[in-house]
Amino acid sequence: MNSTRALRIESLSFTQPGGRDYNEDSIEECEAFGVVRLFMLADGAGGQGGGDVASKSAVEAARAVFLELPLFSPDTLRLCMQKADEAICAKQKCESKLAHMASTFVALLVNNERGEALVGNLGDSRCYIFRDGRVIFQSYDHSLVQRFVEAGLYPLEKLREHPRRNVLYASLGANSEQIPPFTTQVPIELQPGDGAMLCSDGVWELLDEATLAELALSSKTLEEWRDRLQSMIKNSMPAGHDNFSAILVRAFLPAKDQDLTQIQRMKFNETE
Repeated sequence: MNSTRALRIESLSFTQPGGRDYNEDSIEECEAFGVVRLFMLADGAGGQGGGDVASKSAVEAARAVFLELPLFSPDTLRLCMQKADEAICAKQKCESKLAHMASTFVALLVNNERGEALVGNLGDSRCYIFRDGRVIFQSYDHSLVQRFVEAGLYPLEKLREHPRRNVLYASLGANSEQIPPFTTQVPIELQPGDGAMLCSDGVWELLDEATLAELALSSKTLEEWRDRLQSMIKNSMPAGHDNFSAILVRAFLPAKDQDLTQIQRMKFNETE
């Protein structure tokens, strides 16, 4: 264990129906041995009674996989998404009203002893990692518009404006092309003060990356970050806006190191 990189990880989450009368988003987190933590968010599709079943099935299946074999590895994320997809597909075959349900999925796997993170996703629910008011990492959208952007047919800065921005070519339960999920192969090194956000498109469609990064930087606590983020979404969302959900994660020095740093600062101030 590289104790010099050990971190304390704290989190808060929320999920809201937005302008709709039902919520198809699901969030989940679990921990193993006080060392490895898995944060998950899924955004279901298929209408009331379908999308919510898909998203719940996804996070429940992934949680079961992680708790059985809680390894800090890209393979863990891939297996979580594979089993989540299988769980949705199995339920599609059981009930005709669930036949067309699907779900996005995004996960953040953190090893607090190493101070490292891994990300995996399928669909357009996103994971951002923020540092000093910048986005240092963003997951990959499996969307039609993202393909347009990569082909040079549409500008990235106008992605949120495209009328077909919500059309996905791959998600759990709806992946006819057998597109492999996105996973980070090399761990992302975290630093004290870094923030991460997993969110459904009901969040990021309304707020650009610069706004999200500044919000993470200027919020002194997770509670303030959560409350300000929700307020900004509610103040800008149109009528009938999609469900919006997020998991907010922040890295801190371990408690003993934080206490030592505070003592050192007090001694320094006394000498001035």
